[in-house]
Amino acid sequence: MANRGQSQYLRLFEGATTYKRWQNYYVNQTVTWETASWEYFPFTADGFVGGSSGSGSDASIVIPATTDAVELFEQALSDNWLCQVEMYEFSTKSTQVQPQASQLLIGSIIGEIVNIGGSFTVLTITLGSSLAPVGAQTPPRKYTNYLVGAPIRL
Repeated sequence: MANRGQSQYLRLFEGATTYKRWQNYYVNQTVTWETASWEYFPFTADGFVGGSSGSGSDASIVIPATTDAVELFEQALSDNWLCQVEMYEFSTKSTQVQPQASQLLIGSIIGEIVNIGGSFTVLTITLGSSLAPVGAQTPPRKYTNYLVGAPIRL
C-alpha cells in the first residue's frame, strides 16, 4: 500500500516582490519551506499536470471567495502579477508537522492571472499559458507601458 501525500504551494509575485504565499496541506498552520513562510489557505489547482505535448489550455485555481482573496486577486489581475503553483509528493509515513526535505516536485506552472470568475462562495482564477502549442503567438498578456516601458520621445 502506498503512503504518498501531495501538497501544493501557491505564490503571487511580480519581479522580486512576493505578495502572498499559500499552501494547502498543513491545515491551519504556517509552515516553512525553501526558507519562506507559507500560510494555510484551502485551494485547488487544476490543468497543469497533464499531457506531454501541452494542450495550450489554461490552468485554473479554485479558492473560497473571502473578501481578502477577492481583493488580492483583483489587484493581481489589475497589476499583471504572476502566479506560481508547485505540487510536491512525499511519504506520509513520516511526521506531518512540517514539509519534509525529501519532497519531490511533480508539477509546476507560472502564469499570468488572465481572468477571475466564480460565485458568492467560490473564486476561480485562470492562469494564462505561456505560448500557444501550435504557431508563434504571443502570450495572453495585456501590453501596457508598465510592462513594456515608456516609448522614446524626441
